[in-house]
Amino acid sequence: GVEELLAKDSEDESLRKYKEQLLGQAAKGVRSADPSDPRRVVITELRVLFQNRPGGDIVYSLSTPEDVRALKSKPFVLKEKCLYRIQVSFRVQHEIVSGLKYINKVYRAGVRVDKDEEMLGSYPPQDVPHTMTMPRREWEEAPSGWLARGSYAAESSFADDDNVTHLKYDYAFEIKSDWA
Repeated sequence: GVEELLAKDSEDESLRKYKEQLLGQAAKGVRSADPSDPRRVVITELRVLFQNRPGGDIVYSLSTPEDVRALKSKPFVLKEKCLYRIQVSFRVQHEIVSGLKYINKVYRAGVRVDKDEEMLGSYPPQDVPHTMTMPRREWEEAPSGWLARGSYAAESSFADDDNVTHLKYDYAFEIKSDWA
């Protein structure tokens, strides 16, 4: 854990300072995570960002198991050729999480049509949520044409280098010729 990492090579001043910088508040023993909550990664929000959607972005809370289950029954609409990104907010508690990655699979009529995997990185425990936006550099363009229009199901998950899946959820969306 965090204590073991800090104790190793404690006589090396530069290494100690590096670890403290890397671990942030956790290096100082600051921990305000609920001890009865065993999760190491807590995904708090999913946001679909748009460049020009009337009504702005779409925001889903993922704070409770009920929120996560309800996500599948609340499909959102992507207008053909709209530019969008996915943003996720999460916090890490109790222990360091290494090699956190986001995996997203999209299905149409039961057939997988897309799979994205994005390495998010390694994070120390802290109260302040981290926010990651995917894709990181550019906007994703929704497909267009009558073949692309229709309903889609998707499955997203967050897993780490230890093969621990921290959250897995299903959601749905539609591609239409307009926002409604």
